[in-house]
Amino acid sequence: MDNICNTTGFMGGLQPSATLAITSKAKAMKAQGIDICSMSAGEPDFDTPQMIKDAAIEALQAGKTGYTPAAGIPELRQAIAEKFGRENGIETTAAQVIVAPGAKFSVFSAIAALCGPGDEVIIPAPYWVSYPEMVNAAGAKVVVVQTTAENNFEMAPADLEAAVTD
Repeated sequence: MDNICNTTGFMGGLQPSATLAITSKAKAMKAQGIDICSMSAGEPDFDTPQMIKDAAIEALQAGKTGYTPAAGIPELRQAIAEKFGRENGIETTAAQVIVAPGAKFSVFSAIAALCGPGDEVIIPAPYWVSYPEMVNAAGAKVVVVQTTAENNFEMAPADLEAAVTD
């Protein structure tokens, strides 16, 4: 039978996750007894607080086991909007809030929705290791602009302008 998988597409050429490689290395070192503070996958080094575990168990026992709306549970979106207003001075509504499973997923979704072959994505360096692969997955080209500590790692307008092409 012919191989029906296309490994030449954008996703077929991606590199393995550097984040997961670093995480795996840190876990192996920790297993060897080395004191490690891994800052790779964003996993805390402490157990989930009991009140969160209890709330999860309560939700499961209440039958809350189905899919949620794509933008998030309405009550959560409302609570986030209220928090932004109360604690951050950002007035927003629940309709303007989207809940996602993480920042990397959100960034990837935006890149996948907005970018494709022939596009160029400017990424200021330093950057998170996953960003170039996200751009590659969309079939777009990565354009890295170096930043400096002297400039607070912010892109200078002239550097940005120099990176923009037709």
